[in-house]
Order: sequence, then structure tokens, then C-alpha cells
Amino acid sequence: MATSSHVETEQKFDVDAATPLPALGRIDGVERVGDPAVHTLEAIYFDTRDMALARRRITLRRRTGGPDSGWHLKLPLPSGDRREVHAPLGRADAVPEELAHRVLAYTRGKELAPIATLTTQRTTYALYGADGHRVADFMDDHVRAGVPNGAHDHQPGAKISWREWEVELAADGTGKKAARAFLDAVTGPLAEAGAIPSARTSKLATTLGQSWPRPQGAGREVPSPAGPAVVPVLHYLEAQVAQLLTQDVDVRQGRDDSVHQMRSLTRRIRSVLQTYNKLFLPSPVSDLEAELKSLAKVLGRFRDAEVLHERFQRDIDALPGELLLGPVRDDLNERMAVRTDTAMAGIRARLDSHRYFKLLDDLDAFLDTPPVAPKGATPARKTTAARVNKAAKRLAKRHRAAVGAAVGPERDKAFHNVRKAAKKLRFAAAAAESVHGKRAGKMAKTAHTVQSILGQHQDSAMLRAELLALGSAPDAGASAFTYGVLHGVERRAADAAQQDYLRRGKKARKLRLKKSKG
Repeated sequence: MATSSHVETEQKFDVDAATPLPALGRIDGVERVGDPAVHTLEAIYFDTRDMALARRRITLRRRTGGPDSGWHLKLPLPSGDRREVHAPLGRADAVPEELAHRVLAYTRGKELAPIATLTTQRTTYALYGADGHRVADFMDDHVRAGVPNGAHDHQPGAKISWREWEVELAADGTGKKAARAFLDAVTGPLAEAGAIPSARTSKLATTLGQSWPRPQGAGREVPSPAGPAVVPVLHYLEAQVAQLLTQDVDVRQGRDDSVHQMRSLTRRIRSVLQTYNKLFLPSPVSDLEAELKSLAKVLGRFRDAEVLHERFQRDIDALPGELLLGPVRDDLNERMAVRTDTAMAGIRARLDSHRYFKLLDDLDAFLDTPPVAPKGATPARKTTAARVNKAAKRLAKRHRAAVGAAVGPERDKAFHNVRKAAKKLRFAAAAAESVHGKRAGKMAKTAHTVQSILGQHQDSAMLRAELLALGSAPDAGASAFTYGVLHGVERRAADAAQQDYLRRGKKARKLRLKKSKG
């Protein structure tokens, strides 16, 4: 089934039923207003019985009438915009498989069924800029809505009606900064006409009223230095889990770098749970850690093969032609293709599994009802500083072990341990940034620098092990020479990474957070 998508940027306004239309031509940036286009839109909204999509501010509907009839899936983006995915109308009683697949991380195998119906009498005015291009659409909506009996676990609401204005930027509009400026320019003229920026998150939220689920973390205390230590950690974890679910969608769609990003988020969540484990009861944390580690391992098989392939290609491309003996490039391409295909099949199977859905349920439950230990109620500044500083001391200790290690595999392993300690410090500091401000941000940044440098070192170590195995294979033939040359190239790259780290890594080992203000 063919689908399309675009990023939706819009502003809604509440307005009385009798309010006259504003003077749209007076809006800065609007040179011409198009003729009105009137449509009657009939929309059926779908969700699980426990409102899994609504809880994450995701909208799934089938709409008829108007120029964009079909299935619409709206996914929130970190910017506050939403990615809207369209699919053809198809059957009225069955969500298109591709759209259902995109939200599996949220529905987790639960049935999608109708939860509300809306009828909108919409009058649309296209707004054109000085260059003649459509910059936005102004929509005047008169809405009637209702919730069918038994649609979900909450009480159905009475049929309601309201009016709203909506300004949506054209999908092929200008840059983000200019787009926001245009939306700001819209507010004045519409306010003069009697409208106010809407507090409604969506038409569906208005329809469901009190049945609209609260977002995760709603009502949670704001992080503060004197507040409970657990609060900034929970805020950070909530943001990472939300990004993890977003990356799940991208992995299922095969977007570039999505597996890497998802693995990074998985490791980040696990690392923060490890660093701040004393703030929580031990059993839930250890269970989550084990499952996150397992998921990261599945994602890592693909990512490691991807990194090896990219690095192989780079090194081969840099070799003089006379040093490239045997079918090295073709053999490596074939070998890595098999490895990445196998790894991706494993990822798809894991992401569709009950085990994975249970992990996501457990993460939600952990954040909804945190198993806070007495340590979690202690003052945030002091407690988080102690955890971050402990991570910094671990980094310094592993550094000393690495520089004292014998050259060879032992030293490579020791520097890999330094990298893992830098990563743990980075995430620990990032989780405390809402309490410690710029100093924690600086620690996270310097630790990230170390992590990146030694990441190159570790990639080289992985590749050298691969080259050694390939070059010593009985059927290596003439290619063995080239594998040996590439091994030497990577040995020099690893040495360069070590020297770069020794020059730039000192700051990360010395920074500390203050336990008290001043």
C-alpha cells in the first residue's frame, strides 16, 4: 500500500460560533488570500481500549471528504511538530497494515478499534506570499463529535460541538525559523478578531474530555536542587524512553542511522539506571537492566556489521590500486551484506515479540509508579553530584589502568573500558543537568568527546580482529596480502586515536560537580 508523509506545523485557535472571519490579507507575509473551499469531513478515530495512542499524543483516523481523504497517522516529534503519514482509504473497518505496524511500539499487539467520530464543516482559505507560493492554509472548522458506547474503557461522552480556527503551514513551506515567525504573525490579527490560542491538544482530546488520558509524567514535581534526587532522573528517563519509541518507528521503516540511534538510547537508559540505582528499589532496576542489555545486543549485531562495512570501504578506497590484490571488495561486500541482513531479521523478530512489548510495558510502569528507595528522596544536588563524581572517578581509574597496560589486545581492551566509563559519565551528567546546569552539561560534553575518540579506537580493534581472521583463513589466497595491509592501516589509526585521547581526555577526568551551592 502506498503511503506518504510530511511534517505538520500548525496553530489552533478557539473562537465563538458567531465570530466573523478575520482580515486574513492583513497578516504579515500574506499577499493574497485564495477563494474559500468548503468540505464536509467525516472522521473515525482509532485506538486501543486503554488509549495507548492518545496517551502518547498519537492520532490515527480514517477521514472522508476533502482533498486528503484517507487514513491519517500523526506522530509527535521532539520539536513539537507532528509527522503526518497518509494511506489510501481502503476498508473502513480495518487499519492499514503499514500504519498499524508503525505504531506497534505503542499498541504492543492490542486491537485498534473506533473510539470517536467527528464531522467537521471546514472552510479553507489558501494564503499566498509575495512570490506567489502558498505559505499556509487558514481553516474555519465547525465540529460535531461523539463517542460510541463501549468504544474504550472510559465512559462515553455526550455529543458536543465547537468552532475552531487552524493555521497550518504548507508542507513545502519555508525554513523552521521563518515558519515559526509566520505563525507568530498570525496570532495578532486573529486575536483582534476574537480568537485565542487554543489549549486543545487536538479535536480528539476535546471530544473525549475527561476520558482523555493524562500524558506520562503529568503532575510530576519539577527538578530542583533541594527537591528529591529521583525527580531529575525520572524526567531524563521519560525523555529517553519517548525517543526510544520514536526510533522504533524509524527502525521499522528502515530509516538511515535508526538502529544506531535506538541502540544508543537503549544503552543510555540502562546506563542511567545503573548509575542512579540506589535511588530505586533493586529488583525492578535489575530486571530492566537485563532486558535493555539483551535488546542492545540484538541491535548491536546490525550496528557493528554496519560500522565494519563502512570502515572497510573507507580503508579499501584509500589503498593504491597495486596493493588491492584478490576480490577483496566483492568478498567483503557479500560477507557484510549477509551479516547485516541476518542481523536485521533478528531485530525485526525482536521488535515484534512479546518479550519486547513487555519491556516497553515495564518501562512505562517504572515511570508511572517509580519504585523509589529512601535515597531517592534525598536532596537532588548533593545526591546526583555524588553519583556523577563517582562515575568521573571510575573514568580516572580506568584511564590509569589503560596507560599502564601492555601494548596489544590487553591495552585495546583497557581503552575500551575507558570508553565505557566515559559513556557512563556522559549520561550520568546529562541526567543531572536540570539540577546542576552548565557544569553538568560541560561534563557530559567532555565525556562525549572521550567516548567519540575511543569509539574510533574500538572500531579499529573490531576491524583488526576481523582482518586477522580473514587474512589467516585457508582460502584467503592473494587477498591475504591486502588484509594484512589493511590491518596495518587500522593499527596506525588506533595509535592515532590513543594519542588524540591522551591529548584531549584530561578535562573529562578532572571535572567534578559541587554537592552544595556556591
